[in-house]
Amino acid sequence: AIQVGDALLMEADVDFVRERRAFYDFLLIRYVPNSAPPRLSTRMDEARRVSAGLIFAASVTAMACGVMSMLTASVLTSFALVWIQCITVEQAFASIKGRVVLATVAAYGLGDGLSSTKVTDVVAEGMVDFGQRLGPIGVLFLVFMITSAMSCIVSNQATAIILYSVVKQCKMEGVSTLQLVVMVVMGASSSFMTPFGYQTNLMVWKAGGYQFSDYTRMGTPLTIVTGLLASVLCYLLVEQPPPAPPQAER
Repeated sequence: AIQVGDALLMEADVDFVRERRAFYDFLLIRYVPNSAPPRLSTRMDEARRVSAGLIFAASVTAMACGVMSMLTASVLTSFALVWIQCITVEQAFASIKGRVVLATVAAYGLGDGLSSTKVTDVVAEGMVDFGQRLGPIGVLFLVFMITSAMSCIVSNQATAIILYSVVKQCKMEGVSTLQLVVMVVMGASSSFMTPFGYQTNLMVWKAGGYQFSDYTRMGTPLTIVTGLLASVLCYLLVEQPPPAPPQAER
C-alpha cells in the first residue's frame, strides 16, 4: 500500500504538474528531466521500433562474427538511428557524458604511468606470489574481489583500465591472461557494496529510504556469491593456457 513519504514515478499529460500544484495530494511534484509527455504510437513509430531492433541485432552479429570492431559498429549504429529518426542529433550528443569520458581518458594515462614506473610489475608479482597458495580459481576470485572493491570508490571504467595494466603482467601456471581480464571486467561491473559504486545505486539511495549500511550488508554477500560463480564459470568456460611442452632430457 502507498504510504506517506513514498516516491511515485507517474506517467501523465503535460498539464498534470500545473493542475495538481493547487492541491495538497502531493508533498512535492515536479517534471522528470528530459522526459516527454505520452502520445499514441503511429505506424511510423512501429516501423522505427522494428528497424531499431534489427539495426541493434545486426551490429551485435557483426561484432560477434568479427566483421567489424565494436567502435565501428557503434558509430554506424548511432548514425543509422539518427537517420531513421529514432533519436535526434541533439539527443545523441546529449547522451555523451563528459565526466565519464574524461575519467576514462585520465585512467589510460594513469595506467600507462603505473606501467612505465614498474608499479604494475610489483603488484602483479605480489598477486602471483599470494595466488600460488590459492590455486587458479582462488586467483580469479581474488582478482574479482579486488576489482569490485575498487569500483565501489572509482568509476568502473577507470578501475578496469588500471587493473588491466596489472593483470596483463601476471604470469601464473594454470591461469591465462584472458581469464584474468574477464574477471576484471566482471568485477568492475559488480559494485554492489556502496551507494557510490554506480549511478543506479545513487538513484535509489535516498528515494528508497536506504541507509549506507544497507548496501554493505546486502551488497557484500551478493558480491561474494557473484565472484564465486564467476570464478568457477570463467575457469571452466574461458580459454586456458596450453600446457608447457615437455623438457628434453640431456
